[in-house]
Amino acid sequence: MIKQVEVHGHRVKLYSLDGGQTWSSSPQSIVAYRHRERLLRRDLQKTFERLGEIPDFDPNTDFELEIHKSPRRT
Repeated sequence: MIKQVEVHGHRVKLYSLDGGQTWSSSPQSIVAYRHRERLLRRDLQKTFERLGEIPDFDPNTDFELEIHKSPRRT
């Protein structure tokens, strides 16, 4: 999809490869954006898959937390 707009007296062609959702003066930049989006989505999916391998917390396990308080200034 292509449209022309005028910016400061100059006609500029804008391209949209996704039906008008995003526009750019360079079709290559839209392709690069989509590529980065797919890569980031894949990385996020892999991260969640790794998190799924973490065993569930057992609420019957005893453990202690040490809380260190800094001395109050007066």
